[in-house]
Amino acid sequence: MATIQTGLLVVELALESWAAAQAALLEQLPAEEQSRILRYRRDADRYRSLIAALLPRLLISHRHQQPLAQIQVERGPTGKPFYPDDPKLHFNLSHSGRFVALAFSASPVGVDVEQMRPIRDWDAIAKRFFAVEEQQWLARFDHAERRHRFVTLWSRKESLLKATGEGVAGGLSSFCAIAEDDVEIEIDHRGQRWFLRSYPTLPGYGLALCAGSPSLPQPLQAQLRAAHCLADIEPAIAALLAMPRVAANAKAP
Repeated sequence: MATIQTGLLVVELALESWAAAQAALLEQLPAEEQSRILRYRRDADRYRSLIAALLPRLLISHRHQQPLAQIQVERGPTGKPFYPDDPKLHFNLSHSGRFVALAFSASPVGVDVEQMRPIRDWDAIAKRFFAVEEQQWLARFDHAERRHRFVTLWSRKESLLKATGEGVAGGLSSFCAIAEDDVEIEIDHRGQRWFLRSYPTLPGYGLALCAGSPSLPQPLQAQLRAAHCLADIEPAIAALLAMPRVAANAKAP
C-alpha cells in the first residue's frame, strides 16, 4: 500500500435544500451515521455533516477498495475519528459555514476551519483563552485587522489541539501560535514537536493544518453540488493520494 503523504482537501458546499440528491448520498453511509445526520433540523447542518462523514470514507475507500457503507469509522475517548483497520492512516475533519476540510497524514493530524463572525469584544475572548504573548500581539492591530488575526490564530491553536486529540479542553492558552499567515512553524507542546500552518485562501474564514511531520502541503480545493458530490470529490481524493510531498522550510515562531 502506498505511503501516506500529508494532504488537505477543502470542499466548498452549495448548501442546497435537503432533497433526493442528499438522500441518495446519505444511503452510502452506515445506518448509525445516517441516524446521526438526520437528527439535525437545519438542512445546512445536515449537508455539512453528510459531506464530513463521506470525505474520510472516500479516502479509505480509495486506499482499501472497500464500499463506503462497509467502512466503520470510530472515535477515540476525546471524539477524534479513526479507522481501526488502517492504523497508519490519521485523519481529521472540520466544517464551518460553506466549507468542509479533510486532513490526512501518516502522523497525527488536525485541521480547523473557522468562519469569521461579528463578535465585538475580541479582547475579552483573547484574555480568557489565549496566552499572554498572543493577547499582546493582537492588541497591536486595529479592530478590523484584529478580527482577522484572532480567527486565524484561533484556527491554528484548535488545529493543534485536534491533532493531539485533546480538543479545546487541552487548553488554548497552553502554547503560543503566533506566526505569519502562510508560514509553517514548529511548536513544542507537552514535549512533542508539531508543525503548523495557516492558509489565507478562504476570504472570511480562518483555516489551519497541524501535523506531527513537517512540509505541510498547499490545500487542494473542490467545489461541488450534492447531485455530483462523489464524481467531484473522488478525483480530488485520488489526486491527493498520488501527490508527491513538496518541501517547505519550517520556521520557529
